[in-house]
Amino acid sequence: MTSSSISSARFPRISTHGMPTRCWCGEGITTFGSSMAENRYRQFYRCEIARDRKTENHLFKWVDEALIEEIRMVDAKHERVAQGITKFEERVMEKVKSEMVRVEHQMSEKLKEKVDLEIARVAHEMKHKLKIATVAMVVVGAIVGIWTSLSV
Repeated sequence: MTSSSISSARFPRISTHGMPTRCWCGEGITTFGSSMAENRYRQFYRCEIARDRKTENHLFKWVDEALIEEIRMVDAKHERVAQGITKFEERVMEKVKSEMVRVEHQMSEKLKEKVDLEIARVAHEMKHKLKIATVAMVVVGAIVGIWTSLSV
C-alpha cells in the first residue's frame, strides 16, 4: 500500500453537509483564503491541524459551497415544517368541524327540551285560564238568568 492509501484507510474522509463546525478528527476548523491562481481569495474551511499533516484527509470545504448546501438544507427543512403545519391545520380544522357538529347537535337537543318545557308550561297556564274563563262565563250566565227571571 502507498502512504496515501494507508492514510485514507486510517483517516476516512467524512462527508459534511452545510456549514462544518468540526473536522472528523474532533479539531475545530478555521477559515482561510486561497492563494492558488484559479481560486484566488476564495475562502475555504480547513481543519486547524491539517496544515501540519498534509498526508491525512482532514476537512476541506469551500465556504461558498458550504453556504449553498446550508441554504438548501434550510429550504428543505422549511418545506417539511410547512407541510407539517399544513397537515396540523387540516387535523385541527377536522376536529373543530367535528366539535362544532357535536356542540350544534347538543345545543339543538337542549333548545328542543327548553321549547318543549315552555310549550307544556304555556299549555298548562292556558288550560288554567280557560277553566277560570269557563267558570266566569257560567257565573255570568247564571247571573243573567237570574236577573232576567226576576225582571219578567
